[in-house]
This record gives sequence, C-alpha cells and structure tokens, in this order.
Amino acid sequence: MDGFPIHTFEISNKNGETHYVRFNFRTEQGFSALTSAQAAEIQGTDPDYFNRDLYNAIEEGNFPAWKLEMDMMTPHDIQNVDYDPFDVTRLWKNGTFTTVQIGRLVLNKNVGNQFRDVEQGAFNPGHLVPGIPGPPDFLFRGRRMFYRDTQNYRLGRNHNKIYVNMPLYAKTYVRDGRPPTRLNMKNAPNYYSNSFNGPIPYVDEKRPREKLQVLESNAIDLEPLSYFYNHILEDEAHRQRFIENVVRTLVPVTPPVVQRAFKLLNLIDRDFGRRVRVGYEVALAQVQAERAAQATPPPNLPIRNFPTAEEPPEHPSTKGAHSIRIY
Repeated sequence: MDGFPIHTFEISNKNGETHYVRFNFRTEQGFSALTSAQAAEIQGTDPDYFNRDLYNAIEEGNFPAWKLEMDMMTPHDIQNVDYDPFDVTRLWKNGTFTTVQIGRLVLNKNVGNQFRDVEQGAFNPGHLVPGIPGPPDFLFRGRRMFYRDTQNYRLGRNHNKIYVNMPLYAKTYVRDGRPPTRLNMKNAPNYYSNSFNGPIPYVDEKRPREKLQVLESNAIDLEPLSYFYNHILEDEAHRQRFIENVVRTLVPVTPPVVQRAFKLLNLIDRDFGRRVRVGYEVALAQVQAERAAQATPPPNLPIRNFPTAEEPPEHPSTKGAHSIRIY
C-alpha cells in the first residue's frame, strides 16, 4: 500500500528559494486491498499473517520497495489554490502541484533483535536536516515540542546514546544523567563558550529570511470529503467498500448521534448519505435478528456436577458408610 505523510513541509535550496512539499511513498509491489470481512477472518485465524509475509519476503530476497516522491508547490501556487494546502485532514487536489521522484525506500534486512532494534527506537520530527525548516502548521509544532518528552519518559534522558539511536558522529553539551552515557564526551567541557574547540551552534546561512504564517480556522470544511468521495475513490466497487466500512462504525452508535451523522454525510454528498442510510438500516436489522436469536432460551440440558465448596447433601442409605471407629 502507499503511504502519505499528512504535513506540508517547507524546504529551501542553496539559493534560499522556498518550496512547499508533501512526501509520498508509492508502493512498487502493486496495490492489493482486503475487505473488512477478509481482514477479520485473517485476524481471527492467523494474527501474524502480515508480519510473517514481510519477514519471509525479506529473507527470500524479495525486498519490498517504495518510490519516494515529492508533491511540490511554489509560494505563488500556495497563495492561488482554492483550498488550504496546510490542512492535515485533506489531500491536495490533482493538477495543482508538480510531482518529482527523489528516492526509494527498500526494506532489505530483518532486524536482529526486536527489542534492541525496534522497541528502543526514538524518532523525533524535530530532527530535520538543513534545508527543511519544517511544516508551519500548529500540529507539527506540537509534535516537534513533545516527542522528545515522551522519549525521555519511555527511554531515558540519554536515549540518543542507545545503540539504535546513536548518530555516526556527534558533539554535544547534552551529557551526564541516566545511563547509557557511553563515552560521555570524555573530559571535554560541558559549557559554551569555551577555549577547547567545543561544538558551536549551527546557523544555516541560506535559510529563507521570510517566514510564512498560517492562519487556521475551526470552521468545518466538507469540500475535501466530497472531493475524496467523488474523485479519489477509483470505481464503484471501491466506493461500496468505503460505504460498508462507514456503516459498520455506525451500527453500535446511539440513535441520536446516528441521525446527526446522517445529516453530516448528506451535506458531504447526497448519494453518499443516502447509501450509508440504506446500508445502516440493513446492518441494524441483521444485528437485531442476531440478538433475538441469541435471546432464545437454550434447550434443557442435563445438570452436571462441578466442584464446589458446599458440603454434599446427606443420603439416608449412605449415612455412616464412611465413618471410622477406633478401639
């Protein structure tokens, strides 16, 4: 399947020119989807199905790969599109951007130790290379601030010195504290500035001087949802699977909330709202029939004895049969 990071990143080149991009991972394996019923069946009978499939493919040399693409807009494009390109809940409209392939992601090796190589990994969206100042939206600002706190809590203050997180080369004043500390910068001074060739703050001289400020609104915008239903979904079969998944989430919801959901779906698209309502009524009738069948009293079954803390009842014919007399 494809992967679509939700943020719009600001990037700049060596000349200080700014562009706004979204990074996408396009699968080279082809696209294959499971229905919800198929997924539920596999989950119930073989929960390790996908993990085993991925592991075996890598071991056999059939390395999964994705093309790394970049959807790109200029500052002029950003100001002239008829939608918010920084909205993390929507897709960019086709025809409003340029796509460039910039690399490939290949999974060519299974991990040697799950705990060491995966569970102790610490990924921080604040770790950006020069030329990528980062997205200007407020969601990313929060992630940049708080990811490090969560990793400090989960892995410790020196999580960047755990083997899987260690950079190839680093000089830093962040030292001491909870293990692991590794060489801990040896006897280098832990203050700035100093006279012992300590690290100095990095300043990107080519970073753009002007910053884009994004003004966000809390108004509900249904246009992206309508565009997704009418233009992103590929065919009628795809659209029907989407409707069935929406219906499945509405069945356990209380009736007043369901009615509000119908109004919202009808505002997105009349056909969408109508088909979801019909599907919901059919699914609800099926659930009610199943509950009625389960409410039918079971047939009379013979009573079986089971261990209990209560004393067994006395029986006239066996009274004294197990008594012991001592002379």
